[in-house]
Amino acid sequence: MLVILVDAVVLMSLMKSINDQEVDLGTAVLVALGAAIGANILAAVLTPALGLIGIFAATIAVAGLLGFAISALFGTEIKRSVLIGGVFAVVHVAITVWLSGF
Repeated sequence: MLVILVDAVVLMSLMKSINDQEVDLGTAVLVALGAAIGANILAAVLTPALGLIGIFAATIAVAGLLGFAISALFGTEIKRSVLIGGVFAVVHVAITVWLSGF
């Protein structure tokens, strides 16, 4: 739950700093929760077959998909939304790895 809250705060700050758009906490939590679930499922599917490369592939895929979702939900241009999705995905993976003690 802590990771979702941190992800939501990261998403809110990225949207404010990069796109100059306000996002409320509830929406940010829902988007962060969807991205976290998607990243974990995709990493769980790809890691047994690809090893550590599966985590990187899952991160890239989630960054792109999250960028498209942010563009569709908030109406931002695609370059900015994919940048937000990429930074968000990297922060999410870093926090998850750090908290898991990897």
